[in-house]
Amino acid sequence: MKTKLLLHSIYTLLISACALSITGCGDKDEPTPPAPPEPAGPAERTVLVYMAANNNLGSSRYDRMDIDEMRQAAKAGGSRGGRLVIYHAGYNTAPTLVEILADRLDTLKVYDNENLSVSSARMAEVFSDLDEAVPARQYGLVLWSHGTGWLQDGMEEPERQRSFGLEGRHTMNVSTLAQTIEEAPFKLDFVYFDCCYMMSVETLYQMRHTAPVIAGSTTELLTTGMPYDQNIACFFTNGQADLIGAAQNTFNLYNAMSGQNSTCTMSVLSTDGLARLADAVREIYLKATPGMPEGYTPQIFSNVSVSSCHYFDLYDYIKTICKDFDGADKLWQEFEAAFNAAMLYSEATPKLWNVVPLDRCHGLSTYILTSDRSASLKNYNTLDWYTDVASVIKFKE
Repeated sequence: MKTKLLLHSIYTLLISACALSITGCGDKDEPTPPAPPEPAGPAERTVLVYMAANNNLGSSRYDRMDIDEMRQAAKAGGSRGGRLVIYHAGYNTAPTLVEILADRLDTLKVYDNENLSVSSARMAEVFSDLDEAVPARQYGLVLWSHGTGWLQDGMEEPERQRSFGLEGRHTMNVSTLAQTIEEAPFKLDFVYFDCCYMMSVETLYQMRHTAPVIAGSTTELLTTGMPYDQNIACFFTNGQADLIGAAQNTFNLYNAMSGQNSTCTMSVLSTDGLARLADAVREIYLKATPGMPEGYTPQIFSNVSVSSCHYFDLYDYIKTICKDFDGADKLWQEFEAAFNAAMLYSEATPKLWNVVPLDRCHGLSTYILTSDRSASLKNYNTLDWYTDVASVIKFKE
C-alpha cells in the first residue's frame, strides 16, 4: 500500500507541474487567488428586548426568570435564524448588550453607569450599537420594565414617577420614548410592551410613528410578565411578526389561572388607524357635553376610585357621550368603524385582581377630562393627543 501511494503522489505532482507550465505559456499574469468568503449578510429580523430592571423587578429576579425563558426558546429554535438580543440593566449590575444563541450567551458590549437606562442617551446608544453589531432587514422591540402609560412626569419633569421604566426614582416620559425610537438608525416592525398600562390612546398616539403594530395591556400585568418561552417564536415568524399570537399567549396564560392571578388585558393595535380614530374622537368632543356624564359609571382599569383613576375605556366613554346632539349617530358610526379598523385584537379576563369587573373593556384606555384644570394633571396637556384631539373640549365657566 505504501508503494502504490508513493507512485500515485509522484504522478500527481508531474500532472500539476505540466498544468502550471501550460498556464504560464498562455498568460503571463499571476493566477488570481481564490476570493475570500463573503461576510454574512444581515439577519432577516433582529429583536431587541430592552430590560430596564434596576428596580424591584430586578431585585426579585424576574428579569433572570424571563432571560431563562428566552434561552429555552432559543435552544428550541424559536428565533428561526433571526437574532435575539437583550439590553439588560439588572439590579445594581453593569448594563450589557447580550445576544441569546441556542447554546450560549454572547456579550456584545458592557456599558458604564454614566447614563440611566431610562434616559434617551442610553437608549439611543443601545439602538446605535444594535444597528452596528446585529444588522437586520427587520427589527422588533420589546420594552420590559414598569410602566404607567401617558403620565408625563418622568425625567424631563420635577416629579419623577413611572411612565416607561423605573431606575431608582427615574423614569422616561412616553414623549421621550417615542422621539428616541423615531430617531433610531432603523425602523421597527413592532413594539411589544411587557409592562403595565401602556395601551392608552394617548400613549399609542404619541408612539404612532414608531412602528406599524403595537401590543400591550391597558391594565397592570403580573410581575411574571409574558411567557417568553412561547412568545419568542411569535416574534420571529416569517413575513410579519405574529403579535396577535404573542398577545393571545400572554392572555391565555393568566386567563387559565384562578383568583387574583386570573387578571390580564391584552390588545394589539395598528398605528396606521390612529389618525382616523383621532379625527373621529375630535369631532365628537367638539359637539358632546364634556366631562363625566351624570350617573355614568366608567369602565376603570385600576383598582382605585373613579376620582383617582387615570385610565378609562375609550370605546365605552365615547359611546356614552356620543348622543343627544345633531349628527351623533353618524359620528358614532364613524368612530366605531375607525376603532374596529385600528384594533386588531383585544381580550380581558372577567375581572382585574378578582375585584374590578372588566366586562366593558375594549382594549384601549383614555383619560377623561373633567375640567380645564384637569388638562394639566401629570402634564397631560403636553401630549400630542391633547394638542390634536382633547384640546377642543370646552368646559362652561
